[in-house]
Amino acid sequence: MTAHATEEKRESAESFILRAGEFEQLGSSIDEYAVLIEGLRAHYDNYELYFMLGLYYRYRNADQAYLCFENALHFCDEPEDEKVIRKALEDISDRSNVRGTSIVIVSYNDYELLRECLRAIRRYCPENGYEVILVDNASTDDAVLRLLKEQADSDSHIKLKINDKNEGFSAGCNEGLELSNPENDVFFLNNDAVLMPNALFWLKMGLYADKRNGAAGAVTNCAPSQEVSMESVQPYLAASAVEGARPLVDFTANVIDAKGKWNGSSRLKDIADSINSEALPSEHRWWRTISLDSALETAKRYAKDHNVPMWNPTEVRCRLTGFAVLLRREAVNNLLIKTGDSAGEKKLLFDERFSPAYFEDDDLGIRLCLAGWRQVLCHNAFIYHHGGSGFSEKKDAMEYSRKKFMEKWGFDIWNYTLPEDDKIAALMDAIAQSDSGANNSSNKNATDFINNSDTAKDNKKKTDNAQRPEIRLRLYNRVLRILDLEAGMGTTLSAIKYQMPDSFTAGITKVDVFAGLSGFMADDMISGDPEIVTFPWPLHSFDYILAGGAVAGAQNPEKLLEKLGKYLAKNGRIL
Repeated sequence: MTAHATEEKRESAESFILRAGEFEQLGSSIDEYAVLIEGLRAHYDNYELYFMLGLYYRYRNADQAYLCFENALHFCDEPEDEKVIRKALEDISDRSNVRGTSIVIVSYNDYELLRECLRAIRRYCPENGYEVILVDNASTDDAVLRLLKEQADSDSHIKLKINDKNEGFSAGCNEGLELSNPENDVFFLNNDAVLMPNALFWLKMGLYADKRNGAAGAVTNCAPSQEVSMESVQPYLAASAVEGARPLVDFTANVIDAKGKWNGSSRLKDIADSINSEALPSEHRWWRTISLDSALETAKRYAKDHNVPMWNPTEVRCRLTGFAVLLRREAVNNLLIKTGDSAGEKKLLFDERFSPAYFEDDDLGIRLCLAGWRQVLCHNAFIYHHGGSGFSEKKDAMEYSRKKFMEKWGFDIWNYTLPEDDKIAALMDAIAQSDSGANNSSNKNATDFINNSDTAKDNKKKTDNAQRPEIRLRLYNRVLRILDLEAGMGTTLSAIKYQMPDSFTAGITKVDVFAGLSGFMADDMISGDPEIVTFPWPLHSFDYILAGGAVAGAQNPEKLLEKLGKYLAKNGRIL
């Protein structure tokens, strides 16, 4: 998506409204929806377009319709139109079960970021739809404590609890949950995360898109497996002023030249130029090389173009990073852990064995899966995340919690949370070859073993700035059947399903617990050794079988290939 267009170059909102209305009259709902998507991409804050989107959802999903009307009311500045929107909300309220939102923030120092965090909530959330619970973990910065008390005293939306000692992130979140309205959904937001326009709205739209959805997470600039690509951010960074106040770190601290040495330049212009060069590594933290003002301006420009309707906005995940995660209240109640005795019983959401921090969100993700709740990543909900200073013994705390996680669940989740980019790139390359008529000779032999490792590596080199291959094809016209022989927790299959929603995905995993955990990640999942396990699928089922290292590591590779060949459809391929 290109950088946000200027008013003069955009089609007027009125034009989109008229066109959508015409399609509604004709009964062409798909065209009506397409125009509304286009309109809101050009006018992210137009209340009439949100109102029409609510009318579109009125008989499709009452909860999403309610949210659209609520967002229309948030942006509305016409008293007469406000009455119409309120009437629509009233008319649909008996069919909607949308809850309010309790925003739980655990704070520890980071004055500037915390202030921006609170400002953004006030700016971008519907006035009567939320409350904020602030739990301060014994901040040592007096300015932070003054800010918290001032905010709580002046804003009726805010509840404040100040701890005498740092209880850790897990315990702080549990304390915030205890203070929250028990009827609300719960949004856990880091104090170094800043909401962007419509971010919470689209998180709620994702959560309420399906009654099976128990949690919704945001994309961001800083969170493993949920980061947007540097390539997609660059146009917005180039358009933002690099001069500004409030740098939070040394400007050169995160600038690395092509040789991997620290760049000693202190001039902002040099840094801005370097950000747009191809020499930067993929993990470059652009937001730490400029002022906070410039970083937030860049994020806001990006959000205006990306926090908009999408045809396929949500991707199922096995866990969501806890910097910004919205939980359905029913899921919260389903997961509460009882501790203590009858006299002092407590109910906790986050397992405090992971105190002071880290892996509490991974643990929550596993428990959500086992309880039958889906977790969705909302690709149209971008939230700025700076990444705070963390804990003084950060490395020790992370490794400690990692060991605790392995002790509790019996596996290292770090090995399974990221999609396998090489595997996805190989699949997309094979599909592209098939589309172009390439390799027709090999298609004739269903048992051909196609080694796409070199092509996949080439694709990955081209897209080192992205968490995913930038191919990201949206093959909505495809009904492909895909089998992954080394599916793990199904993360790669879920990523493929996001890119090809109509595909059928199946997997084999060697860890029995993963077959249960990945119920929402793939259409079908079994556990066992591909060489031994009986396949439950009909012969000639799959267009593509992703072998990974299963064939190379098999005791009898030829026999496994022969077995797999029987399950290939005509012209099917083993990658």
